[in-house]
Amino acid sequence: MTENIYLEELLKKIPKNQYIGLGNPNAKILFIGKEAGAEIETEIFHGSARSWKEKEINYSEKYIPNDPKIRNLNHTWQRYQKLYDCILSNLNLENSKEDKYEINFVENIFTTELSNLHAPNTNDAKKQENFSNELKSRKDSFFRSKFIEQFPIIVIFASDNKYIETYPGEVCELFNVKFNNLYNENAKDKIWIHSEISKEKNPRLLIHTRQLTNSISKDLIPSICDLIIQFIKENSIKIEDN
Repeated sequence: MTENIYLEELLKKIPKNQYIGLGNPNAKILFIGKEAGAEIETEIFHGSARSWKEKEINYSEKYIPNDPKIRNLNHTWQRYQKLYDCILSNLNLENSKEDKYEINFVENIFTTELSNLHAPNTNDAKKQENFSNELKSRKDSFFRSKFIEQFPIIVIFASDNKYIETYPGEVCELFNVKFNNLYNENAKDKIWIHSEISKEKNPRLLIHTRQLTNSISKDLIPSICDLIIQFIKENSIKIEDN
């Protein structure tokens, strides 16, 4: 995997304990969740700025998980995988999975979290004393970076206003996009669609919807997939990093 100059610039500016993410930093697609699922009192090295600086782990290498939680097709990462499988299928691209639980979306997608504070669940995350201040600081330092701006396709999986406001509020201001429309207003799970403001810049699609944990509607993943496929085809985007 080739280095990413925007990531290298970012790593020089932020603390070592700041969460960067997992996957391919040169990808065209960015998934953003709420927070990493880990016990509050533990220190996360996997995906941290410190681990990216040390460059000992290839976070874009596919793998078959041993963790029983991830070997659950309802787990968030398995649902990310399902969305990736849908994208590949609709683009008629080869998907060489060796196991039904294999995680290979990391080869061509990067994933990060809104919050730098990890927790086993959202309720515990929001109860942390410095939750709001940490979130605001991360938005200013991490999400306004050129590293985040480089991704032409961004999907935010968080419909809780404690994390980020829905249209036409914080999403537009933070990511410098304009709100276009609500996809299928009658759908159970809402999908807010945004696009690049400036005609002088490269096209950009930002999709904002709910997190993929718990009970999601059967149409949510296929609908997100359709929107991404349409954008990819309209703008001749190559999603595979060779």
